[in-house]
Amino acid sequence: MKQFIAGLVLASGTLMAQAPAATPNKICVVNLQSAMVTTKEGQAAADSFRTKFSEPKEKELQAKQAEINDLTEKLQRGANTMSQTAQDDMKRTIDRKSTDYKRAVEDYQFDRDEEQRKLLDDLSSKMQTVIARFAQENGCAVFMDVTNPNSGIMWISDTADVTRQIVDAYDRAQPSAGAAKPPVPSAKPPATPPAKPPAATPAKPPAAAPAKP
Repeated sequence: MKQFIAGLVLASGTLMAQAPAATPNKICVVNLQSAMVTTKEGQAAADSFRTKFSEPKEKELQAKQAEINDLTEKLQRGANTMSQTAQDDMKRTIDRKSTDYKRAVEDYQFDRDEEQRKLLDDLSSKMQTVIARFAQENGCAVFMDVTNPNSGIMWISDTADVTRQIVDAYDRAQPSAGAAKPPVPSAKPPATPPAKPPAATPAKPPAAAPAKP
């Protein structure tokens, strides 16, 4: 009797393993970018990017900008007491530092975008595998990415949006990603450099007092 029951269980398991996937008949929608950065691995990568690259670079740029602002204020405060030569020297220093600052901002923005692209490319390649398996198991005939707000889709049913399910499926497929952390916003570019300070107006000599009769 036990052998018979065991045979039924084995046969049942074989039939379940050989059962075809769900018939594709649904439209499934995902916000791919949101899904990638919401996964545990995506959050860990974004946190590492922020602490090792973004924050140190932004602090460095902020220090450069603060130095330019300080020199600009000194020039404006000393316009009536500094010699014309000293003013000209300080203006040249401010111009040089402003040019260096602008280049540093451009380099930072380029490097930041490149690092973010590499991060998303790595997550995207893994996500495609997760989505393909999810679509097969859940009968998705069409999978649409609505990351772009100009996709033309005006309304999405709650049952069609599977972003949360995709995130959960990704985390199950990548169990070594670590504990989840709050989402990390994209790094914003530092403020634009201060405008070129106006030329200082030399102090006018006081008018001579009228001679007494």
